[in-house]
Order: sequence, then C-alpha cells, then structure tokens
Amino acid sequence: MSNLIDQYGDLLKYFENQKPQRGKKEISSEVSKETKIDQSKIIADTKKLIEESKFSEYNPVEMEKYESKSNGFDISKFESKMRSKMLDEYKKMQSYERPYISVTEICTCIRQSYYNRLRYPTNINDQFRFAYSYLIQKIGNTIHEIVEELYDFSETEKTIVSELYKLKGRVDGLKDNFVYDIKSIDIEKFKGTYIQEHYIQPLIYGQILNSEYGYKLDTVVIVYVLRNLKEIVPFDIPFNKKLAESLLKRAPILKNAVDQNKVCDPIGATNETCKWCSYKKYCEKDTCIELQQPFNLKKKKEIEDPIYKNPETTGKKDSVFLL
Repeated sequence: MSNLIDQYGDLLKYFENQKPQRGKKEISSEVSKETKIDQSKIIADTKKLIEESKFSEYNPVEMEKYESKSNGFDISKFESKMRSKMLDEYKKMQSYERPYISVTEICTCIRQSYYNRLRYPTNINDQFRFAYSYLIQKIGNTIHEIVEELYDFSETEKTIVSELYKLKGRVDGLKDNFVYDIKSIDIEKFKGTYIQEHYIQPLIYGQILNSEYGYKLDTVVIVYVLRNLKEIVPFDIPFNKKLAESLLKRAPILKNAVDQNKVCDPIGATNETCKWCSYKKYCEKDTCIELQQPFNLKKKKEIEDPIYKNPETTGKKDSVFLL
C-alpha cells in the first residue's frame, strides 16, 4: 500500500513540474498561499481513502457460489426468438420466384431440393429445432465479411449465372487463378484436412467462370476459420474439370423435374443427408428409376449378404427387411 502512495505522490510532482501547453495562458507563479493546493494533504487524504476501502482484504475465492439459474435472462425465450428468426428467413426465401437452380441445391441430394422447391409439407418445428444454428449462421456471416474485407481479393461476393445450365450462385472470392470458399468450422469437427463436400461448390463456380466468363481458374482454395477464432487453415486443391462437369449435369435434371412436377432420383444423397432429411417419409414412398436411396441400398446389401441366408454361421435367425 505504501508503494501505491509513493507512486501517487510521484505522479503529482510530475504534473506540478510540467510546463503549460502552447496556446494556453501561462499560469501565474504568484499564487496566494491561501489558494495554493497542499500536496501533502492530498496524499494524506488519499491514503485515508485507500485504508478505509479495505480493498486489500478482498478475496475473490471467498465469493458466494451461485447455480446457473437466472430470473434476469430467459434462455427458453431467447431460443424461441432464434427459431422464429430462422423460420421467418425460411418463409421469406420460399416466397421468392426462383427461375434458376441455385448451386447449393445441386451440392446436396437433388431429390431433397426437389421436395423443397415444390414445398412439400414438413414439420417446420423439427426442421428448426436446433435454435443455435441461428447463432452459428450469424457468426459465419460475420467471419465472411471480415475475411473478405481484409484480404486483397480481386472480387468478392460475385454473383454467377450459367445460362447453359440455368444455374445461379455467388462466389466468396476470386484472385488470380484461385477461386475461394470461406468456411467457419467447430474446432472439434476439424480433422486437419478439408471436407470433400466443401470442395464441390467452389469447383462448380470455377467451372462456370472458366467456360462461360472467360476466366482461367485452376485451384480451389478452402479457407477454414476455426470458431475458437484463434486459427485460420487454408487448403489449395487442384481443379477437377471432369468432376465439375459431372456435378453441373445435376442442374438440368432438377430443373426438368421441377418444371414437370416429377420426382427425380436422389442424386447426391448420402447416409448423412438421409439421416437428417425432413422429407424422408416422401422419399421412402417415391420410386427410383436408376439410383436408389442410400438407406435402401444398405437394406438390399444386408438381404443379399450370405451371412443372413445361413443362420448356422452366426446362430441368428434370418433377418427380414421391408423395402
């Protein structure tokens, strides 16, 4: 405490010895003894205040512990507000007239995109049950804005339209021969390499720009910003023209299905997309022409597996599956 008082006294002496700033009137040196500040009195008063505060006796370890409950902030209400926001944005998007297929729609199961386009009824509450998706989305948008603002891209948020495939999308960034896609990702989900699904979308953008806009892009750059906001990990992946053209062919298939109101095959479906799909009950009933749903392929494989035909090899009865 005495050290603190000494520092305070030194500070007062420092200010007392400073010359007045330019442009201000010189302070008269003839200050009457009656009005002159008694520096020693200030130091004594300050010392008294510090002693009375007893701040040196404060120990944060002794603070009373509280449970994580609050009357001041209603978590359930906040989560409900986030769900409402997501629902409003979903309804707004559904109200738009969309003459072009979006790139996002062909990067997943196009049968799912078909159901969504034709507004098949689903339990919307189930679709938006995870309220914190709204926070994740907003954080992702902010990260995009920061990276696009600070990095020296030649173009950002460029809208791309393919008249050949009736496809529309927007690329995060372009520079030289690189096409960029910025992703925010949980550190727990990041396995030290890029996720293949994240390569598809910028690859499609690059192919459209090369074939219809005259660009010469040859590398996809996926920029991962970890959500702990402590690390950025970029990956350069060579351009795969053959794969890009194959993906682009999904667009006219989906467009034709939507125009003719005819369910298309589940092209692009995976076990993961089927697991969380809101339209699975419709997909289970609708037939497929050439490509089966992943969940039906699994059942078919189990039926044909010899191990199920000979219960003596496992001691189990034959399994029966309903297709």
